[in-house]
Amino acid sequence: MEGIKLKLRLLKSKRVLKGLYQYELAEKMGISHKTYNFKENGKIVFTVGEILKVIECLDLTLDEANDIFFSNKLPKS
Repeated sequence: MEGIKLKLRLLKSKRVLKGLYQYELAEKMGISHKTYNFKENGKIVFTVGEILKVIECLDLTLDEANDIFFSNKLPKS
C-alpha cells in the first residue's frame, strides 16, 4: 500500500508542476472533482481511459507514466 501512496504523490507533484488544481484536471478528464480526488488519493483506481487522459493532460513521458501507474516497466517499442 505504501508503494501506491508514493506513486500517487508523484502524480500529485506532476499535476502541481503543471499548475493544475484537482478540479481543473478533473474537468479536462470529464470527471467530477470528487471522483478525481478519490483517485489521486488511492480510494478509487484509474481506468485505462483515465490514465491515457492524465498522460495527455499532464504531458507525461512514457517513463513518468510507468512510474506512476504501472508496477512493471512497459516496453518502449
